[in-house]
Amino acid sequence: MNTPSKSTFIRALGLSDATLLVIGCIVGVGIFRTAGSIAAHVTSPLLILSLWLFGGILSLCGALCYAELAAMFPKSGGDYVYLTHIYGRFWGFLFGWTKLFVERTGTIAILGFVFAEYLGGVLGYPAGLVRWVAALAVLTLTAINAAGIRWGTYVQNGFTLLKIGSLGAIVVVGWLAQRGQASLWSGPAIPQTLSMWQSLGVALIFVLWTYGGWTEAAYVAEEVRNPERNIPLAILSGLLLTTVLYALVNAVYLWYLPPSEMSRTGLVASAVMQRAVGAAGGVFIGWMVACSAFGALNGYILTGGRILYALGRDHPLFARLGEVHPQFHTPATALWLNAAVAIALIFTKTFEQIMTYSTVVISVFFTMAVFGVMILRRTQPARIRPYRAWGYPLTPVVFGLVMIGFILDVCVKQPAESLFGFGLLAIGLPLYGISRRLPA
Repeated sequence: MNTPSKSTFIRALGLSDATLLVIGCIVGVGIFRTAGSIAAHVTSPLLILSLWLFGGILSLCGALCYAELAAMFPKSGGDYVYLTHIYGRFWGFLFGWTKLFVERTGTIAILGFVFAEYLGGVLGYPAGLVRWVAALAVLTLTAINAAGIRWGTYVQNGFTLLKIGSLGAIVVVGWLAQRGQASLWSGPAIPQTLSMWQSLGVALIFVLWTYGGWTEAAYVAEEVRNPERNIPLAILSGLLLTTVLYALVNAVYLWYLPPSEMSRTGLVASAVMQRAVGAAGGVFIGWMVACSAFGALNGYILTGGRILYALGRDHPLFARLGEVHPQFHTPATALWLNAAVAIALIFTKTFEQIMTYSTVVISVFFTMAVFGVMILRRTQPARIRPYRAWGYPLTPVVFGLVMIGFILDVCVKQPAESLFGFGLLAIGLPLYGISRRLPA
């Protein structure tokens, strides 16, 4: 293992900061954009609403387990730390590698692209500039976060409060306008065929991606005060609030637009607000989505560097990533590497391709981490657990089994994207062998 760097993190974040980080990372652009993609696979409004509630409950099962792990291992790196402790250095390495070149950088690329896309919609600049604006946003926020945890947190808290307000505005204005149609909620509540069940599995990709982010507070554990208490509280309270907001917002969407129309509308939130209050509503949502994407982009950049920092502390191949800047107390090298890979993806992949291959691969590690709670209960029963997962063993079993079915379904329905993601994962195998041969 590498010798720890002389510079260390500082505990600058409280419970409210950690909670807003969770909410800010969950509420990105998915709730504004993925409704159309979900409606393309599921045509029943009741099924769509059920899918959103199911996604929230499933995420809660996982969050309860992650809260136990976060309280047991309050170290920066989150999943990387848990997987390494439970399964060994090999699996921790593969997770860190996957985060670098698949999931985390893919998410940053998506958020940067959508931020630039929506900003272009309200400012009117040419579509050819979208990728360049996205890259500039990634570079700007990386510089802010490299300059100190407090600077990144100021940006995060401000934009998270703004996006909570924007979601609340959709709900309040949508209902007060009274221009929706309850008849649009008609449709079967239970899938009628095997094909419909499979389509639900594909739609769940977009739902789970939109709920993704509830693990984020765990990645900055060494910078949170009283992490054994505050990180579990931040994870659970942030996810519960977001689930309520998502359910209400999607109810408004479906009150104004039938699924057939939603599937043809890329910017569902804007279409709904235009129908509710006119053109001004669409412009307002355009600005709000751009701000929401920018805030989530900041959150994923902030936490992403901490994952690579933990990887670098343990594995010689990435030793430079395990350094903390002596002046700013941030993993600056890891942050800039994340930015470089994300920008490369911005210029080479599309929104839905990145989402598909990143979601299915990282779901494997989520499942392993949750099942790890059961493993640790058996192998280390005497270990101090400041928080114990509610509903155990049902919660890890439900989350794990559903995720296994989800992974298999996506591999069947989207084989090319899944193969691409797992192919990138496989590249980590020889790299691990190289890393083991390097001097510590």
